[in-house]
Amino acid sequence: MPATPCIHNERNLEDGSDYHFATDGFTPSADQAGPLMDNVANPEVWGNTPLDYVCWFDNIWHTGDPSRWGPEVFTKEAVMIDSAGTSTGGAQAASDFLLLFKYFPALRGEVISWAHNNTEIMINWRFVVTNGRMVPVIDKFSFIKGLVSFRQAYFDTITFLSYLAENYGSGPLVDYFADRYLRSTQGGGILYLPGLLWALLKGIFLWTMIPPDAPTGVTATASEGQVLVRWKPVTGGGTGSPRRSG
Repeated sequence: MPATPCIHNERNLEDGSDYHFATDGFTPSADQAGPLMDNVANPEVWGNTPLDYVCWFDNIWHTGDPSRWGPEVFTKEAVMIDSAGTSTGGAQAASDFLLLFKYFPALRGEVISWAHNNTEIMINWRFVVTNGRMVPVIDKFSFIKGLVSFRQAYFDTITFLSYLAENYGSGPLVDYFADRYLRSTQGGGILYLPGLLWALLKGIFLWTMIPPDAPTGVTATASEGQVLVRWKPVTGGGTGSPRRSG
């Protein structure tokens, strides 16, 4: 069987960089994601290659030293997106990261694998396992002139909250999100968690009944001027009167 050409709707998917048509807020624009090899180098911070950046990122999580993740590594309009919320601006991006280590100073992570295409680096990593709970994370980074311009992290929010609560207690967890929520309202950002908790709370009082099974064993016996219909009882079924259609 011949190989399927990597072309769809006149788009070239060959190198993973032909996505700037999307304007959903979760996809970097051409201005936010330049050609990787022309924009990733920052010799004074992490080095010159995608591998240098991945090693720098891994070192931060291994050592727990957030001081290297300051505003100077981001563009002024950097966009940070994760499962807990979004932020805009280099100062806000650094603030969110430093805040995490403020309340959870023993938090550690490790890179498992990574890859890159023409415009972004993708890192598969995880928070270091303690108390038997694993929190996998997928991070995507784009760069402009040696600075991080767009970051999107994928992780399960509930698992992450459970991980933090089990390892650090509910007190720091509540304080962290209260602090982050306050900063998001004062700076450029949106915290998803309050909306998520409110949606879950409303869902508790919204109970959708499961419809009963269809009746079985239906029989109809005709007689003069009437029809006798019988069926097996259905658990959970209500009462009603049969109607003839047509």
